Amino acid sequence: MDFNITMDDLPLVERDRVLAVYAACKRIREASACYGGQQEAIRDAAALCGISPVTMRRWYDIWRNNGDNPLSLVDRRYRKIQARSRVTLSKFLAYWHGLCTRCQRNGGIPTARQLLLKTWTERRDTIPGYEDWPGWPRVPSGWSLRNLQRLAPQSLETVALKQGIRAAAPQLAQVLATREGLWLGSHFLFDDVWLDLMALSGRDKGQPLQLGVLEYLTGKRVAWGQKIRRRDEETGRMIHLNQRDMRCILALWGATVGYSPRGTTLVVENGTAAISKELEELLYHASGGLIKVDRSGIGGVRQTLKQGHGGRGVGNPRHKAALESYHNLQHNRLSHLPGATGHDRTPPETLHGLVRAEEQLIKAMDKLPADKAGRMQHYMLTMDELSRELTKIVSDINARTDHRLEGWERCGFMVEELRLSPSAPWTPSCEVEPSMAAQIIRTACETGADLVRRRRMSPTEAWACEEAKPGNRLIKLPPWCICQILGTDMGRPIKVASAYIRMRDKTIRDEDLIYEARVATPDGAVRVLVHGTYQGYVNPYDDNQLFICGQDGRVIGTASLVQRVCTADTHAVEQAMGKAAGYREQQLEYARIIGANTEADIVRKREHNRRLMEGKPVTAAEDAPAYSPTPTPASADAASVTASRQTVADNPWQIAQDARIPTAWRRLLPLCFVTTDL
Repeated sequence: MDFNITMDDLPLVERDRVLAVYAACKRIREASACYGGQQEAIRDAAALCGISPVTMRRWYDIWRNNGDNPLSLVDRRYRKIQARSRVTLSKFLAYWHGLCTRCQRNGGIPTARQLLLKTWTERRDTIPGYEDWPGWPRVPSGWSLRNLQRLAPQSLETVALKQGIRAAAPQLAQVLATREGLWLGSHFLFDDVWLDLMALSGRDKGQPLQLGVLEYLTGKRVAWGQKIRRRDEETGRMIHLNQRDMRCILALWGATVGYSPRGTTLVVENGTAAISKELEELLYHASGGLIKVDRSGIGGVRQTLKQGHGGRGVGNPRHKAALESYHNLQHNRLSHLPGATGHDRTPPETLHGLVRAEEQLIKAMDKLPADKAGRMQHYMLTMDELSRELTKIVSDINARTDHRLEGWERCGFMVEELRLSPSAPWTPSCEVEPSMAAQIIRTACETGADLVRRRRMSPTEAWACEEAKPGNRLIKLPPWCICQILGTDMGRPIKVASAYIRMRDKTIRDEDLIYEARVATPDGAVRVLVHGTYQGYVNPYDDNQLFICGQDGRVIGTASLVQRVCTADTHAVEQAMGKAAGYREQQLEYARIIGANTEADIVRKREHNRRLMEGKPVTAAEDAPAYSPTPTPASADAASVTASRQTVADNPWQIAQDARIPTAWRRLLPLCFVTTDL
């Protein structure tokens, strides 16, 4: 008998049975040496193997007739499969898998079998493993649809050949990274994401595209901005996020977050969220070499077949996996808002009706008076409403503690909390007195009450914990660098003619933007702007500050946005009044310096008159006038020289009143002295 199988080809159950029968056959052979001992040995062996003596005798005879080969004891059902079928040959399997992958649909195996049968029937091509055409034209054994489906390629091969290498990436080998060993601000991840809803921006409606920044160590979202995709009325092309928006997000990060003194890497892509080489050099220079840029590679060009057709190159999402997982959580938190588009390309059927209703509402509002039109309620969220909702959602995500962020416990982002009773609020153990903490722990151990717990920090708590460590205070980019990032195309002329700077830009806000006409200079002082024309830079994603430069481009400082307060909020009104009073005092400071002599004379006269009315003695010198209303030229010149010599050291502001100083110099003097330390 020809045995084309080995023990490796047998299932575990069949292999155990063969070995048991083989051991029994050897005992029968040893017992056969004694007269009459064979039959008794067969009965004993049959009992041990759980089969009848007749079956045991048959297996023993087969074993002896095949030269005591244990493979002769294999059940013929297994021998038959191996003997009759060539479908398990590696060369046939490769041929069959190639047919399956040519059929792109998931149900393409029946079609692949039809191609196989057609090739066999017409004998138009050689089938590997069946070169001798055994039994032609009869269909070979093992070619049933059920058996061929069992032999179909696995999911990895199917996905890699049918869809591409990027689709099969989750099943391929990957590099697993950890946040352990990083420091605050060591890596910031930049990426763009579509928000799964429709929103309104003026009369335009569309799906918002968001750019955001995530700090890798703490998993905290630190900056973001979004705008809707809309069609340009002039060109007819769709307007998306572009490099200008990326510059704005980068400027927002630099002005409000900053980089680490231990070094920072900005992880970006090569598409929308990209940083040009020029910006990279600017950041490197402004930070003294502490900011570096890491660009994700382009994937999908080289496919499974090295010499086959390539794919379209796209970014690698696994290069910023932490940010991609954050996007999934943000999608889930936004799913309850009106105008949801769904998580795939099949939007809800009601979205069509909602869009039509919104279009009709916009047309109806055009025919209504302004007061009535302003009271109409939209079916979709406006961009301002969406921005407020996103602020709440991002704050909530940053404050979550029910997360499973990788490496959290190894980074030490855990906190122990105690409470006095099961209904009392939790308190960090570091804020509880040691004696009280010991009593709570003792009570919890004795009664089993839920008084002690150890939980994960939220991203916000982890950020605060890391920021409190020495050397982890982030450094913001200087104002000149922010203006350079925004670019000259975002600069606009501004005019200072009062205590406030007013400007209107509907792409940022529907109402006027009002800034204080005083700036915080780069050296930390506060300076009131002299009336005139300047160059201003406003970040559309951060309108809380206005960067002001001179006409020659030199940075003067940063002006703050005036925040309106609610009249019903007494505390906020009092704070605003106090701030306005301080601002007025700073504005009037130079005017009071100019009129210091007049004020001193008024005070002297008031005191002189009071003493006369009270009958107190007044000297002749005090009774004399302080100055002549119409002094002669000689006396005026002498008085001015004497006064200037006596008061320059005490009050340098009076230098500006000295007529002997050139006019051009006197105009510059207010700029030198109208500053106060912050």
